[in-house]
Amino acid sequence: MMKKIHLLSLIFSVSLNSQTLTFGDNIENEKITKNSEVAILYNSTQKFNTSFKAKVTDVCQMKGCWMKLDIGKNKEVMVSFKDYGFFVPKDIKGKYVIVSGKAFIRKIPVEELKHYARDRGDSKIIIEKINKPKEIYSLIANGVILYD
Repeated sequence: MMKKIHLLSLIFSVSLNSQTLTFGDNIENEKITKNSEVAILYNSTQKFNTSFKAKVTDVCQMKGCWMKLDIGKNKEVMVSFKDYGFFVPKDIKGKYVIVSGKAFIRKIPVEELKHYARDRGDSKIIIEKINKPKEIYSLIANGVILYD
């Protein structure tokens, strides 16, 4: 009977843990900022620390070294990972994550934009059309929680 109870608790524990995956630092107890507040902070603060939940709209298809998140009202955040210390799975487009890290507005040069387009697997025609820098919301994440 004890073996059955232990086995059941192990199965229950595994099923609970399979619903989320953590990458980088443990951010489980971070205070979550509403996405509407995150957008306001980007426009009013030079650099700030934040944690928020958002839907993944794009992921680096080479190795999962960056992702884009939808924070609403046609606003996206480009997320990279602190010290290139971890990556996320390449197949998480459409899933939800919580990220925590340092946020700021960044101007991305043309060559870097083309690099990201190649990482996404964009065609040569699309890549050749990239001809000016782009200002984006950026976040260097120290931790990510992925919801399965």
